[in-house]
Amino acid sequence: MKIIADSGSTKCAWLLTDGVHTSEYRTRGINAVQHSPEQIREALAELPPCDPVEAVYFYGAGCGGTFPEATEKMVRELRAHFGAGHIEAQTDLLGAARALFGRGEGVACILGTGSNSCWCRGGEIVENVPPLGYVLGDEGSGAAMGRNLVNGIFKGHIPLREEFLAAHGLTYEEIIRRVYREPYANRFLASFAPFILAHTDCPEVREMVRRSFGEFASRNLSRYPQGLPVSFVGGIAARFGELLRETLEAEDYRIGTIVESPAEGLLKYHHGR
Repeated sequence: MKIIADSGSTKCAWLLTDGVHTSEYRTRGINAVQHSPEQIREALAELPPCDPVEAVYFYGAGCGGTFPEATEKMVRELRAHFGAGHIEAQTDLLGAARALFGRGEGVACILGTGSNSCWCRGGEIVENVPPLGYVLGDEGSGAAMGRNLVNGIFKGHIPLREEFLAAHGLTYEEIIRRVYREPYANRFLASFAPFILAHTDCPEVREMVRRSFGEFASRNLSRYPQGLPVSFVGGIAARFGELLRETLEAEDYRIGTIVESPAEGLLKYHHGR
């Protein structure tokens, strides 16, 4: 049996496959940098007992070459839990690249709470423009759009102040507190994505979304070789897919796949190994 995992900090999707049948399970998320070995074990304990496992491919936050110690910790805990002979712990960006392009070539992008992108070829990352997080970057992400929405509403550029406050039961003071004084401000800002999606018929909101995707292109996609196909994975990409495709095709990008989850693509990739 092979196990393929796609994990963020809050939730993790696990695919258990024997090549014929595939089962999917969800556990709490695992961030190899933020979580202790004990916390990782608690998340793994949420999985049902597995048949003998030959390989585990884990793609998640806090893994990969940038975080060697955290990756080693993740591999150690996965091996102890599953007893598999082959264990890989890689970045979620590499997971996106393999899911979207397999062993082909293109620009793989993640648009979710945050954003990221890479030029990939042969199932590996060739080049990555650093995302820099929601304060310094993450253009096109849910957090960036939430930030732009709040800015536009309170500075008077988006005429939806009463609707927004009523929809979320918030006050100006609470928003400021949640953004500047509490953890996970990026998730808080990204939580406004459903409101944005529901109001894309408002010209100011629609233009804000288009501008956000345009900034993602100008700050990130423009740094990769031109002419390559560009594909996307993530909740923001999937929910705003029509506007995303429309915006980027107007700038002569060749847009390919837009999907919410990398699961199907990763399953296909690892079945080909």
